Amino acid sequence: MLDFLFKPRSVAVIGASNRKLTIGYRIIQNLITSEFQGPVFPVHPKAKFIKNLPAYPSITDVPYDVDIAHIVVKNTLVPEMVAQCGKKGVKGVIINSAGFKEIGPEGIQLESQVVEIAKKYNLRILGPNCQGIMNSDPEVRAYCNFTFTPLAQGKVSLFAQSGGVGEVINNRLFELGAGVRMYASNGNAADVDVCDILEYWADDPGTKVIILHVESLSDPKRFCEVASRATRKKPVLGMKSGRTALGARAVSSHTGGMMKQDTTTELIFRKSGIVSISTQEEMCQAALALASQPPATGNRIGIVTNTGGPGIIVTDAVIEGGCSLPDLEVERQAALKEKLFDEAIVSNPIDVLATAGPPHYRAAVEALVEDPNIDIAVVNFITPFFVDTVGVAREIVDVASKTSKPVLPVVMTNKQGWHETLTIFKDAGIPVFDLPETAGYVATVFAKHGTLSGREAVSAPALAGIDKARAEKILKTAGARPSEYLSQQDVFGLVQAYGIPIVPFARADTPDQAAQRAKDMAAPTVLKVDSPDVIHKSDEGGIVLNLSGSAEVEKAASEMLGKFKNASLIVQEQAESGTELIVGAAKDDPAGHVLMVGLGGIFVEVMNDVAFELAPITEREAAAMLQNIKANKILEGARGKPPLDRSAVIDVLLRVSALVSDFPQIVEVDLNPLIVYREGKGIRVVDARIRVDA
Repeated sequence: MLDFLFKPRSVAVIGASNRKLTIGYRIIQNLITSEFQGPVFPVHPKAKFIKNLPAYPSITDVPYDVDIAHIVVKNTLVPEMVAQCGKKGVKGVIINSAGFKEIGPEGIQLESQVVEIAKKYNLRILGPNCQGIMNSDPEVRAYCNFTFTPLAQGKVSLFAQSGGVGEVINNRLFELGAGVRMYASNGNAADVDVCDILEYWADDPGTKVIILHVESLSDPKRFCEVASRATRKKPVLGMKSGRTALGARAVSSHTGGMMKQDTTTELIFRKSGIVSISTQEEMCQAALALASQPPATGNRIGIVTNTGGPGIIVTDAVIEGGCSLPDLEVERQAALKEKLFDEAIVSNPIDVLATAGPPHYRAAVEALVEDPNIDIAVVNFITPFFVDTVGVAREIVDVASKTSKPVLPVVMTNKQGWHETLTIFKDAGIPVFDLPETAGYVATVFAKHGTLSGREAVSAPALAGIDKARAEKILKTAGARPSEYLSQQDVFGLVQAYGIPIVPFARADTPDQAAQRAKDMAAPTVLKVDSPDVIHKSDEGGIVLNLSGSAEVEKAASEMLGKFKNASLIVQEQAESGTELIVGAAKDDPAGHVLMVGLGGIFVEVMNDVAFELAPITEREAAAMLQNIKANKILEGARGKPPLDRSAVIDVLLRVSALVSDFPQIVEVDLNPLIVYREGKGIRVVDARIRVDA
């Protein structure tokens, strides 16, 4: 429990100061002006008073219990201050001082020393190199922070690893007429981390929405577990800045090479039910709407507008965001037609016309929220001087108060001239958007949250036909070799051990052996080089196709062994043509493995038609991966062609997921191409590559 941190009964500031341009002064000032409900104890070795508060030479001289102590002193003095807090019985320290692991080896050592001292006294640490916390609860009013935005009550709790980003979001929420419920920026996160805070806020009844800004995740698996529980209780919006470890290093696999910046974090967010947001403005607008409106149960959007342009803008935004715009029920359209002007449009968007007044808007909004085909209503309202706009606002608010669906008003107006109209929405606690595209984007956030929060809690399925012992033996033998890349024979053996169909193959070391192996296979055959030095065989001339007869195989084998010294050969039956996909995995420590599926073959990077998911995956997640690639239309059967074997591709994804989950030493997997045949005819892996941790 973090009550001691977010609900402190008393606060000390070690390093308090009367100099205005100091952090020690600002924290004292913020605690006073925010009307903190407990005592504040400035600590200064010489000063008798800080502002109008008695000061104490050290924390041990404070004659009362202290829940939280800010430490704002030189970094080298922090260990001693932490020790004094421990002896005093302080429950937690907020170390605002910088100069720890962010500066390099010397700072890392100093931070470790501080953590060890805190553990000795069972003392929790927020920071070091951090801002602190806020709690706007009237019974607490704790502004344990040195920033400038006034403490205002709100329903959104905000966590930011970057204090600068956190304050920008906090200030923007304030500008939008809201505040925060709680705030935390934990800097280096030597002890209290994002998981601790997220878990605490998930159980806080005053927090309706959680905003997370993260720069790195030290324990992605724990984060995923905590976030998955939190998102089942309330909306969590996430933003990530910085690069993943995988994105920062060169990779040789198609899978690793095609992962974009922040792919892993996006997958962690999605897997745990967090809605990923790309900008701070969108984050603030969506958070305020989610905090005041009921949740959505789907992605079907209904639009009311009194002029065509804004309706089109909302339509573009929601369609691009993956939502749909269904027509209203026929009977409902007919009933609505009777209540609107003759020229009005009653499908979706509903255009009530510029002269529409209170009864017209009420009828249109009611039609949307009462229609079972609509999950979210967006209401565009340009305020004409010839319309009772106050009455329109009251009708929209009244309908919104009686429905279980979110209603998102866009009021495009002069804020001074139509102040009374805007006040109707404000007094009702309904956020109003200035621009239709903003409301359209927020509607997509509602839809994504509804989808994610309604997800089933299922685990990866049990798969038949897996010979884990055989795979262990192959990897153990391969581990004794110097190369990170498994031989083609070992790769195929490993893939077969996990029940993935392979085109028949055999290994050969000489041209004669290659010719003999080809005799046992159906013609035509394929010859491939098998060498750890040849990564992309097709690019380096390491594949020969359409070989007929042992003489052709022997000749090609002789030429290939002359070109690639110290190499072996793989002879394969040439697979029947079909649709080529790629299935792969790439390890991204410490998150685990990222799976990929997409259009395969030699142009995989050129086409860039891929989808990712974090292992282990469920059957539902595997199916969703296919839905997210353009090639899915081919799998479904495009332009009169028969559908392909989607279920076989899903099975391969599940088996690759199981393989990399069972053997974390696997760094990269590429099954490319994987040929997909007609529905019911399965798949065949033609080529594969696996790299392991040396």
